[in-house]
Amino acid sequence: MTGHRKPPHAGQASSPFRRRRLSRRPFPLLVLFAAVTLLVASAFFATACGQTSDNTTTSLAASTTVAPSTETTAPSTSTTVGGSTFPVTVTDDNGKTVTVSAKPMRIVSTAPASTEILFALGVGDRVVGVTSLCDYPPEAAALPKVGDFQANTEAIMALSPDLVVGYSGNEEALAPVEAAGAAVIILNPATLDGIYADITMVGAATGATAEAAALVEKLKADVKQVADAATAKGQAPKVFYALDNTLWTAGPGSFVDELLQIVHATNVGAMQGEGPAQAYFQFAPEQLVAADPDVILLPNTAYKSIDEFVGDSRFAQLKAVKEKRVILIDDVIITRPGPRIAEGLKKLLEAVHPGAL
Repeated sequence: MTGHRKPPHAGQASSPFRRRRLSRRPFPLLVLFAAVTLLVASAFFATACGQTSDNTTTSLAASTTVAPSTETTAPSTSTTVGGSTFPVTVTDDNGKTVTVSAKPMRIVSTAPASTEILFALGVGDRVVGVTSLCDYPPEAAALPKVGDFQANTEAIMALSPDLVVGYSGNEEALAPVEAAGAAVIILNPATLDGIYADITMVGAATGATAEAAALVEKLKADVKQVADAATAKGQAPKVFYALDNTLWTAGPGSFVDELLQIVHATNVGAMQGEGPAQAYFQFAPEQLVAADPDVILLPNTAYKSIDEFVGDSRFAQLKAVKEKRVILIDDVIITRPGPRIAEGLKKLLEAVHPGAL
């Protein structure tokens, strides 16, 4: 293999949540899981004050506290909202215990997947800031921006949030926000179960516990439907999943590998042969020729057309090329670790097993 390091994060996910920059344009963040990530720099402190709804100037989110995991503080009063009783304590993906003292009304998201989760839980009306990479749902695009691949501390502080749903890799930029009193929870899912857990955690932190439970239940049912339909096809075709236009791919144990297993495909990237297994690495052209996959999936964030690949004379004799199984896919929806993951799996299934659903 020609590459041994992980591509730099360029999105919002420490795996397919983040991605490295491409020669044409960056992979969306899946701000999109645990190694590449692809869908994953800036920051400075401006002000710790903001306006409340009655125009009274207050310090940033004094109602939230971060509690060590070894201690518990008994609240003097409690409020129940949407199935969550505040104050509520959650443990984020960094293992940090965070207490949210009251229903958060000014929420900032620093990753596309986090933004999608918040809106899917019905709390989008309380989101006051997102990144420039947050492209779904459409209404998120109109919100104030707080950075791109890296959270912008100054922009976040100016919005006076009481809760920040961050992503792994943004901890340094979010430290001043947390110090000013806002609750900060970090997401960094590396598996489907991790996505379910994060939805549940965000639901608890925002007072949308019931909505989170319903969403997770639906996602699990949809994923099972995909898995059952894929298994019914019998064969497991060899699939090369390109992460960009330089043959970076997903190896064993990666999020993409899990998705390929669900759609009953044999991941060419998991057949690495000698050497240590890598979750994300770069294939050499001769390796791809030797693997001769049945299906080749190209991300539409890196390729405008399949002609860019099939026109390469080095790959002219590949089975996937000759049988016209080189397919352009919407890699954002497929690899972004959020509430649309089941929809992405259906698209992946259709690419690997046409007509399975």
